[in-house]
Amino acid sequence: MVRKWVPALAASVLALAACGGGDEGSGSASGTSAADGELRQVTVGMLPILPTAALYAGIEEGFFEDHGIEITVETGQGGAALLPAVVSGEMEFATSNPVSLLQARDKDLDVRVIGHWTSALSEGDTDINGVVATAASGIASAADLEGKTVAVNTLNGMGGLTIREAVRQDGGDPDAVEFVELPFPDMPAALGAGNVDAVWVPEPFLGTLAKAGNTVVTYSSKESVEGHPTQLFFTSGQLVESDPELVEDFTAALEETLTFADENPDAVKAQVAQVLPQLPAAALEGLTLEEFGTDLRREQIEQLGELMVEDGLIENDADVDGLLPED
Repeated sequence: MVRKWVPALAASVLALAACGGGDEGSGSASGTSAADGELRQVTVGMLPILPTAALYAGIEEGFFEDHGIEITVETGQGGAALLPAVVSGEMEFATSNPVSLLQARDKDLDVRVIGHWTSALSEGDTDINGVVATAASGIASAADLEGKTVAVNTLNGMGGLTIREAVRQDGGDPDAVEFVELPFPDMPAALGAGNVDAVWVPEPFLGTLAKAGNTVVTYSSKESVEGHPTQLFFTSGQLVESDPELVEDFTAALEETLTFADENPDAVKAQVAQVLPQLPAAALEGLTLEEFGTDLRREQIEQLGELMVEDGLIENDADVDGLLPED
């Protein structure tokens, strides 16, 4: 089952922190078991981007059903938007980037990673996300973004953090870059209309814009922390404690999905229409998928945490130990 989910603005991470987290009695699957043969109903929050197709591939292959789970997928604009729903128990699991999750831990929200989902490319000259400007703009490098307006999907998130570091590494002033928030699907039109100087986009938007003659200014993930996780699967500490069987079963199905997605990219692309129905089939040709696999890439997450402290995105040292499962 698939539904689109529009988060209420009032349900913010800060509001949840002030209230001390979610309701311990919430969560539709909490306290249930697969022993009676009935499928447990689980709601999963995902982003409306290409890698989400891998989850549909896992569902299609029956990995979750084999573990007694039936999934409802809901979509939100960014990982930070999905956090309140998981903490409050409106959904059991979701994906988010390490930046948003470490920010939540910094606000004393008990979110916990259960597994890897996707990562930027760990080698090569290109990547699965990047900053794009029009060819006529004259913006050709990260340092050229000084004094420019760049669209990201979430303010104070992964996009801005990696772009700032790429600008810094290129000898520019990251404080001189202005960021505005836009959904990924709206970014190509905003760039074409001149409403922003550049956009930070993942695939398939990155490849589509590049094929149209625009300039890839910087692969900011590669130029900041190469191969860092772009999304991690997480849940609430409350669910980990109240229903460890569900968390264990979901994690097992997730790992099977990740292995399958890594080995069968065509099967992932076959499910893209479930996520991006408006995407032309021709746009899938030559498309670069993010890296899946089960490695959490702790070292890269620690590096992102250090950048977050440097840029003032968190007040304390990044709580990587509290976020990631024990080895």
